[in-house]
Amino acid sequence: MAGASFDLYRLLVEEVREARRARRELSNVFMTLNLAGVGALGFLASGESTLNPALFAWCAFALALTCVIWRTSNSYYILLLAAKYKAIYSLEEQLGITALRDEYAAIQQKRTAMKWFSLERALPILFIIGYAVFFAVQAGADFSGVWDGAQDVFADILRRLNLR
Repeated sequence: MAGASFDLYRLLVEEVREARRARRELSNVFMTLNLAGVGALGFLASGESTLNPALFAWCAFALALTCVIWRTSNSYYILLLAAKYKAIYSLEEQLGITALRDEYAAIQQKRTAMKWFSLERALPILFIIGYAVFFAVQAGADFSGVWDGAQDVFADILRRLNLR
């Protein structure tokens, strides 16, 4: 029985590796799509193009939707990997080994802080914000009040920290 459990353990570890590779490849595809989209929006906004502004709006919307799909895909892979690790940990208990669980425990404190600042989580949101700002600028929005307010907030923070 232990032989079959160990074979299953190895299979699950390999599946985790494949799922992580697939997640990385998918992120690369979405990154490529967004970088191409930024280039296309830049071309449409350059003035050298006589394309309809509605096309520009649809492109920005489509790219933002692509980012939502990107973020959803990231979430799916996080859930998939969590389920696989749960199964691995269960098998580790049966086998009397805890290699992956010990590794996870060793990095847990650092991982908690890092996961909120990972590019994988941040980039879809940053691209959406970028598309929204780019579209607003192209539509003629005036950001001077926002800029002045942001400067006031940062100046207040610096004063409170006695840095200014």
